[in-house]
Amino acid sequence: MKIGVCKKCISTALPIHLTGFGNPARKFTGVHDDIFVSALVVENERQKAAIVTADVLGFDHNRVAELRREITARTGIPGAAVLFNASHTHSAPQVLKECSPGIGAYDAEYGEFFYRTVLDAVCAAYDDAEEGDLLYGTAECYGIGVNRRRISSGHYEFAPYEDGVRNDEVTVLEAVCGGRTKAILFQYTCHPSTTGFDEISADYPGVARRLVEREFPGAAAIFLQGCCGNIRVRTVDETGLEFRGGKTEDVERFGTLLAAAVKKALTSTQKLQGAICGKTIDFSVPMQPKRPFGEYQALLADPKTPYHTRFAYAKYITDYDHLPTERVYSVQRIDLGDLLTFMALEGEVCVEYDYHMKNLLPERRVVTAGYSNGMPGYICTADMYPYGGYEPHESCSCYFVHEGFDPSIESVILSHAKKLC
Repeated sequence: MKIGVCKKCISTALPIHLTGFGNPARKFTGVHDDIFVSALVVENERQKAAIVTADVLGFDHNRVAELRREITARTGIPGAAVLFNASHTHSAPQVLKECSPGIGAYDAEYGEFFYRTVLDAVCAAYDDAEEGDLLYGTAECYGIGVNRRRISSGHYEFAPYEDGVRNDEVTVLEAVCGGRTKAILFQYTCHPSTTGFDEISADYPGVARRLVEREFPGAAAIFLQGCCGNIRVRTVDETGLEFRGGKTEDVERFGTLLAAAVKKALTSTQKLQGAICGKTIDFSVPMQPKRPFGEYQALLADPKTPYHTRFAYAKYITDYDHLPTERVYSVQRIDLGDLLTFMALEGEVCVEYDYHMKNLLPERRVVTAGYSNGMPGYICTADMYPYGGYEPHESCSCYFVHEGFDPSIESVILSHAKKLC
């Protein structure tokens, strides 16, 4: 097997808006810690694949399509075998051109720099390829993530929910070339939204990477985000019933826990062998019907309407006759040998989909990556809609999804994902 790696810094000194937390006026005051684009390219039996990660909120679906064409032309890696995953840090510049300025204004200069850097990183990783082995391991990591959709007496609350579904597993890939550890890719499932300070930061994944690289000098640590749409960092107050604001020390604590789990996973690994292949399926997911025109006008005029949502209502009014009824969506499968499969889903995917993907391929070890290849909005399960709340409804203005996706989105995604299995 041949393995290549590249890691490039994407921090900036531009007076740029940061994305996340619904604060359109939020501009960074400096760099707390650097953010990166990383690429891991693997080749076996003349078959190639690439995993690309970045410390941003998400990747733009259309730019991903362009990048895949360029990568194929320059490296021969099939577009369907290139996975783009965002850590979803809430302290990075906005690179999603089609999202609402309510979560951070898009800066064209930075956007072009970012996507050019992504392309350069993949090509550099391809040129860096050398013979080596890819090893796989897992470990548990409790103490970082908690389900944030508490259901109490039939009602939804945005609050810690210990009985809610989550995924505490850490999956690790270790690339060993020439007797040295060249790269360590690790996947975990939790929002990197610990703090809202006005500085560029990779949040807790950045701390974990730093500690892993300290433990393995010369290796590139790469973080892959899971399906954390409804999984929040465990910044819980003393009552255990409510969330509190996150602090810098929380970022360090969570990152330290994750790095320890990565180290543990590396103590018991197995070598990946066999063919590499990737395939992607594109389809449409349904949206709920738009409201009457007058309701959007009333919401925009209402002084109680939050400022960050006004961008969405203004757009709905301007584009009312052309508001979409569906959106393009993709599911991707990449097999790394005879054992391991990556399933990549677009958007802020809720954790239940991780278990859906694992159930589709029970004979393989499945790693599910949300926030991959596009960012259409929150991807919820059908049973979330009757309870309402942030994920299925309140988040819609961030992604211009007017009334949100139809509850049938879960069955639509699953029916298409099965075609890859």
